[in-house]
Amino acid sequence: EKLFSLRHGIMRPYPDIEGALDRVAASKAGPVVLADVSDNAGGGAPSDATFLLEAILKRGMTDIATGIYWDPIALRICREAGEGATLDLRLGGKCGPMSGRPLDLKVTVRKLVGGLSQRFGELAAPLGQMAWIEANGVDIVVNDTRTQTFHPEAFTGLGIDLSSKRAVCVKSSQHFYAGFAPIASEVIHVATPGSITPDYANIPYTRRAPNYWPKIEDPFA
Repeated sequence: EKLFSLRHGIMRPYPDIEGALDRVAASKAGPVVLADVSDNAGGGAPSDATFLLEAILKRGMTDIATGIYWDPIALRICREAGEGATLDLRLGGKCGPMSGRPLDLKVTVRKLVGGLSQRFGELAAPLGQMAWIEANGVDIVVNDTRTQTFHPEAFTGLGIDLSSKRAVCVKSSQHFYAGFAPIASEVIHVATPGSITPDYANIPYTRRAPNYWPKIEDPFA
């Protein structure tokens, strides 16, 4: 009962994509770190959702880094094209409806690497084969080993300078925080659409009654 009475005070606010990007646009300092919480591979999401990236590109925002996108098909195409190549690439949106639409982009392959890892506490988390691609002023990290984005090394290992970015978008819910908070002017957890959405009231349950908070204000009334 005590915990339930505190529910409004302990529930984190999650702005939607447009609200979060408005805050990036208004920020005088960077980088703002945006957590794409609904596409966190650590929670079982595919890590190929395009909702946030599509909104960034639609706005024409630049000087943004985003990743890690799990897309082995796109990665293979980039590796076959080679560093420095410019090509048409269909990125993300491949695993299902919660991944959004595949984005057809004109990209330049900036860097290809393998064997990198990122820190997760005292552990080294392998990143597999990776590509840094650039599309319309947005730096995108793609790999073939599904993992959430724990640490800035997922970007800097490829040569991406995060200090020069207006925003860094990470596919993680919370484990990113220890690594990214020290470089962030602000951290925003974004209520993106996706497989593990924090919009609990609108999860389409089929095997439970809808009498739960926040679906209804007081299920005990």
